[in-house]
Amino acid sequence: MSWEGIDHALNRVRGEADRIALYRTDLDGHVSHRLLREADLVGRTRLRWERADAHVRSLWAAHPAVRDVVERATDLRVSGDPDSQCELTRLLDGPSVVLPRTDTRPDASDERITLAEAIARVTADYEEVTEAISAVETAWDALHPRLGELESMWHEIGTYADMIGLGEDEYEDLRAALFRIGEVIRRDPLSLVVGGRVVTTEIERLRGLLDRTRGELRDALRMRDSYRETVDRLRFAVDDVEMVIGRAHRLRAQVVAKVSSPEVPDVPDPVPGLRSGVAALDDLRAGGRWRELGSRLGELQRAIHLAADDARDREVGLTRLLERRAELRGRLDAFRALSVRLGLAGDVRLAGLHGVAHWELWSVPCDLRAATVALAAYLSALKEVSGADFPEDGTPSGAGEPGGGSEGGAHT
Repeated sequence: MSWEGIDHALNRVRGEADRIALYRTDLDGHVSHRLLREADLVGRTRLRWERADAHVRSLWAAHPAVRDVVERATDLRVSGDPDSQCELTRLLDGPSVVLPRTDTRPDASDERITLAEAIARVTADYEEVTEAISAVETAWDALHPRLGELESMWHEIGTYADMIGLGEDEYEDLRAALFRIGEVIRRDPLSLVVGGRVVTTEIERLRGLLDRTRGELRDALRMRDSYRETVDRLRFAVDDVEMVIGRAHRLRAQVVAKVSSPEVPDVPDPVPGLRSGVAALDDLRAGGRWRELGSRLGELQRAIHLAADDARDREVGLTRLLERRAELRGRLDAFRALSVRLGLAGDVRLAGLHGVAHWELWSVPCDLRAATVALAAYLSALKEVSGADFPEDGTPSGAGEPGGGSEGGAHT
């Protein structure tokens, strides 16, 4: 190797030695690296870290060996000895880096590699270690905040339970589940990584259980501290449901009298059951069963809410049946008026089809399905006879002019 080549190679390996020193400094100061070294890992995370830790040991062993060769070469070049060219070439280009043996066999010997091979090996070691640390760190970053939230919820549950006077073992199953999740997150976070994504299904399931339990205890405290006001609000809410259901029953009676098809849906009455549930709260209160009381309060609130929504939905559905009948009647009147304006009032076929549709729509009770079919037949014939096309929905232009309208039949 020429002196110029030696100087170039020496400058390069000095830079590489500095870079390797930075690798060590970076790993020494990396918080997650320290946590992984100190943690009692298990499962997939332990296997991944054992492989990575072997690369750490390799990097630690190679760094001083590379540094020693670089320092020897630097000292030799600084000396200015003209006979050092061959030795410098050997140090910079030959197998000058001696790595301690890792094999425990008695006949095993130290490994000798070139500076370039040592630097490439250290770089690969560092990349493997940082990839493993990054994988665990990413999992921890996603999981630790969730675990902190679960632990905070558990603390609240314990506080509420103490306030109500529940025993420490009342929620042992939740405590055990939280402990198991915590152990997995701290000791084997990679077991929760699938396809590069952190899977939080179990965490979210436990979060739902903790949240529901916390809510039940809050309700229990509220029931204990303001029982009468809470029960009164429940009774008022049931009264509101009863009012809506009563209105829906009266509306259904009207619809049954006016519409025979489609079948008019029934309107169930959950009010007696709801009132019974509210009354049963007194027994729970008398027995000091605050946890059950809180749970039952939540169930009743949800049942009342669902009953009110269901009653309103049924009321809307019943109203739509009457609106549908009115809509079909209006369309028949509009198309009859259009036929008069087109000079087709005397057409025997149209008159017959109109009579069928009119009968279906003004019969009491009305068959809406048959009426819809009859109106469609009348409209189709009107288009055919007139040779014109016009909307099937809405009121065609000209409807409502003199000469149009219904041919009798009182609206009922």
